[in-house]
Amino acid sequence: MKIGDVAQQLSMPASTIRYYGKMGLIAAQRRVSGRRQFDARALLTLKFVRLAQAAGFSLADTKSLLEHYADDPGSTGIWKPFAEEKQAAVRQQIKDLQQVDRVLTALISCECVSLSDCAEQAELDPRFDPT
Repeated sequence: MKIGDVAQQLSMPASTIRYYGKMGLIAAQRRVSGRRQFDARALLTLKFVRLAQAAGFSLADTKSLLEHYADDPGSTGIWKPFAEEKQAAVRQQIKDLQQVDRVLTALISCECVSLSDCAEQAELDPRFDPT
């Protein structure tokens, strides 16, 4: 399959596919008349890269996952600890953002005349938790 066909099938720019090739995320493809011919494995790998990105993994993490996955493709393979670690980080980010939202809500609803009054009031407001 030509790169244009792959790009269309995956709704992914050809330049992105080339970049992933340069990064070593997909194996070098054989060339026919100077054009890359992508096989089913490359297509599967590109789908995996897109899934990993949607899950918040960096390209470096994705490359590592792909390298380990080749050795252990089972459903409890090496990817699971990576995914659990990423999930814990995402949950912490959610918690942190919820805290930011609470502080912003308190600041927006503040009717203080001065900033110092507002800061004092925020410390008394149970919605304001700087931790």
